[in-house]
Amino acid sequence: MTAVPLGVSPPTPVMRSRGVPPLPLLTLINFFNYLDRQIVYGMTPYIEATFGLSKAQVGWLAGVNLGVFALASLISGPIADRIGPRKVIFAGILVWSIATIGSALVPSFPLLLLCRALGIGEGAYGPSANTLLCADAPPEKRGRALGIYNVGMALGGTAGLILGTLLAPRVGWRHAFWVAGAPSILLALASAFIAAPKRLARPEALPARAYLLAPTYILALAGGILATFGASALIIWVRQLLIEERHFSDVVASVYMLFVGIACGAGGVIAGGYVGDAWTRRRRGGHALTIGVSMLLAVPFGAAALLVTWHPLFMVLTAIACFFLSVYNGPAAAIVDELGPPQFAATLQAVFMFGIQFLGNTPAGPAVGKLADHSTVAIALQAAVVAFGLSGILFCVVARRQRLEPPY
Repeated sequence: MTAVPLGVSPPTPVMRSRGVPPLPLLTLINFFNYLDRQIVYGMTPYIEATFGLSKAQVGWLAGVNLGVFALASLISGPIADRIGPRKVIFAGILVWSIATIGSALVPSFPLLLLCRALGIGEGAYGPSANTLLCADAPPEKRGRALGIYNVGMALGGTAGLILGTLLAPRVGWRHAFWVAGAPSILLALASAFIAAPKRLARPEALPARAYLLAPTYILALAGGILATFGASALIIWVRQLLIEERHFSDVVASVYMLFVGIACGAGGVIAGGYVGDAWTRRRRGGHALTIGVSMLLAVPFGAAALLVTWHPLFMVLTAIACFFLSVYNGPAAAIVDELGPPQFAATLQAVFMFGIQFLGNTPAGPAVGKLADHSTVAIALQAAVVAFGLSGILFCVVARRQRLEPPY
């Protein structure tokens, strides 16, 4: 198949209806989205003890959540292209909040897996939120808008890890799930009033599959899969690395994760959005180049951090690596938005999210857990570092292809 000419979206954002401004509300929702997803990772030793699990089984606690998340992402994109993103966002938030509350009530591990598998709500939410934000912001400001949105991811994920780590030994892991799930019910109601176009513009264009099969899109998807595998592995196993292997106390580990989440996670996301926008104004492919360079810069720091045991050096190297890795979350959705026309925006976002969740997130927990069963978590996480390096190379290739290809 011949390559499809790709380029940036039209400079005029889609006119939205009256209602709650999308960016602040979606950022708050994203905070609770990732708090819900990652609170479980701070509670794994207590869930493991309750049900008598191996590390590989604990890894599947994340795997089933992320696998169904991926499938829901794939299905929800074309639906959002037809009925509009607001309805999909509302339904997604409502489903995940109910599933999280259900996780607090289950009597057995299979039922807990079932509730976590209802990540269908989070999966439905993601592509529609990315599409709505890209439609709402002009091209030269999309990176920073998505960067601000993903501050919710960085802070919510950090809050989830910390709350799980601190609450589980004090009030029990079941009560912690109530903290994660209950506020999302109110956010679901608020999302029904978000300012959003009923449908995105539908100018004449090639079929959606032409853009999905374009080499540049496939390369970006492969880079996203590798980056997501590495990030998910770190998130799932960071609590065990800090407390079980590096012997931090749970309080010190929580304070450190809070610092990394705010200063490095949120800081990297914002920096990635702004730098990606700045480079994109100077050259096509600037968002992809931002990710590629940051991933490659993170690799030596991440590899070294997993090898050292002296706490001060470990903390410094880890913080630097996390800053560079967090840059990915600012420009990533903007890259996908650049690779096709507006009427297929949610579909392209959905297929991208399906790929990175199903092939990146889903196997990360079990794969690294299996390696850790035969070595250590620190050694097993070197697989994540390799994935980040390969991802960086692929995104540099994507940037070069975008620069050379004519706009569509």
